[in-house]
Amino acid sequence: MVDERLLKMQRMAQRFHDSSGVVTQTTMREINKIVDEAMQEERLKAFAESSAERIRALREKEKISQGVLARLINMSANSIQKWERDETKPTGAALILLMLIEEKGLQIIC
Repeated sequence: MVDERLLKMQRMAQRFHDSSGVVTQTTMREINKIVDEAMQEERLKAFAESSAERIRALREKEKISQGVLARLINMSANSIQKWERDETKPTGAALILLMLIEEKGLQIIC
């Protein structure tokens, strides 16, 4: 979970922005970006930790084979097999693509 202090800081800055304009729109955007990045990092970490079941479920939902998924995300079928057996974990761009496919479906990359 994103650090509660970060979320409190965001809410406080938003109040100052809304009430008196002490916090500028530019500063507010920067704060929101920091919070969004922290939340994205948490989501990636959570996906990676439970990737074996989620990748298998993703493939079954989309009705695609390990080989097709591998081609779509530019990985080997062997990598997909290892991920689904929980021998290794996806990282980097592959992890992000898998999470996007899970959230938005295959149309996000096709």
